[in-house]
Amino acid sequence: MSHPRAASDHPPRERVRRTLDWTLPPEPVVREVIEVMPDHPVPGRPPLLFVHGAWHGAWCWQEHWLPAAAAAGWHSVAVSLRGHGGSGRPERFGLASLRHYEHDVLQTITTLPSPPVLIGHSLGGVVVQGVLERYRSAPAGVLVASMPPIHGLQALPRLLRHDPRMLAQALTGREVTPRSATLFGPGTDPANEADYLARLGPESWLATQQVALPRRRRDIRTPLLVLGGEHDVIVPPYAVLRTARHFGTRAHLFRGMGHQLMLEPGWEAVLRRVLGWVDATRAP
Repeated sequence: MSHPRAASDHPPRERVRRTLDWTLPPEPVVREVIEVMPDHPVPGRPPLLFVHGAWHGAWCWQEHWLPAAAAAGWHSVAVSLRGHGGSGRPERFGLASLRHYEHDVLQTITTLPSPPVLIGHSLGGVVVQGVLERYRSAPAGVLVASMPPIHGLQALPRLLRHDPRMLAQALTGREVTPRSATLFGPGTDPANEADYLARLGPESWLATQQVALPRRRRDIRTPLLVLGGEHDVIVPPYAVLRTARHFGTRAHLFRGMGHQLMLEPGWEAVLRRVLGWVDATRAP
């Protein structure tokens, strides 16, 4: 005799589109997209799509990682989220949300020849988490010094001790002026630090609050690599470890490095780890 299957036995329904996406769709903006094609592409490799963190733009990937990944045979792309870099800035940029940033990434994905690996840094790591929950076709995701998935409150005490002025500026929506030691590890050239700090721009007040305050759990089924820096003040090692534990994986911490893993000395080792892991993950 057969018995009806309980409702709990059915696989959960995937929410491809959320209600807000069709009732209040984000306004599109002109997006800055920096693309570097490999001279000798490796067949079967997916594109790499890099998503920057708060106050940055696609330029932070263009410095080292984009050309180096392309030289290694990867189609490499970086997008500037709305209000950052060379992308359009909405009139009420302070109210741009993580949902708007996710929209920018999803719109960029539609221009690529195949589903990309998503690589997000800091706030961009939270954006990548949101995209991966909805975009199941992505072959893999990489969280580079990413803000934690549930909330950013656990990262605030250390930042409060090291750079209270920057924390106050970020939480009140003002343009940040961080100390060099807040963003960079001890081995970074001061001249490079000054150049990178001068290129930082404003950040959305609303997106900053969303990153700091509690968020719902993400349903992510994509393989994830979680990376962090030993001397990171903004996303300290214990926050990186908790992120990895949350997603059922292990974290890799890089000695002597701070928050800017793609710009500091040692960036080559971090990128090698990323590319090697992606190759191994997609292997049959």
